[in-house]
Amino acid sequence: MPKAKQLLREYRALVLFVFLLIFFRTAYADWSPVPTSSMEPTILPGDVLWIDKTHYGPSLPFFNKRLLAWGHPERGDIITFIPPHEDILYVKRVMAIAGDSIRIEGNHIYVNGVQLDQSLVETSDAHLIGSENIGGVEHAFKISKDRGLPYVGSTIFVPENKLFVMGDYRNNSADSRFWGFVDENNVLGRVSKVAISFSKERRGIKRIALNIQ
Repeated sequence: MPKAKQLLREYRALVLFVFLLIFFRTAYADWSPVPTSSMEPTILPGDVLWIDKTHYGPSLPFFNKRLLAWGHPERGDIITFIPPHEDILYVKRVMAIAGDSIRIEGNHIYVNGVQLDQSLVETSDAHLIGSENIGGVEHAFKISKDRGLPYVGSTIFVPENKLFVMGDYRNNSADSRFWGFVDENNVLGRVSKVAISFSKERRGIKRIALNIQ
């Protein structure tokens, strides 16, 4: 026991640093690298996301467990969460919340019977980039011309404490169209910005501390 106390005294600065780091990542913010392109063009593979934990409540890093809940995701929020089918961290956009209805016909999306406003921004031989407004949030989406769009012809009603999420890369994303709703208790934070980027498309320092929506 005396030896343990001696070690604690010698390494108290390190112990304090680790404690403060865990507290920061639990209660205030966390960061997470992005391995896939499912949220292009908003988020690129290689981006490191800044995850704000002050909106919905604290969650434990590494264990991916929500501790407290004092807020709810809103339509248009980009969130990190654990999906219903596997125990790894995902990032997607909230398209419908509890009590909403959603209908998807290709890239035409109806929330509570109202079609989302969309417009064409850019087109090339390979891709189409558009703009969409949901929950007062204007954001970009991407469609690959060489693959089909998932068709969800029926109207889906979102149950209590559930969310319907989608990737901004509409035909290159595994999301609620395939594996169903996200439980709000499995939401770990809201993505507010790109902290830093190691993407091949990062374009210098333009994606450092970049606010996204």
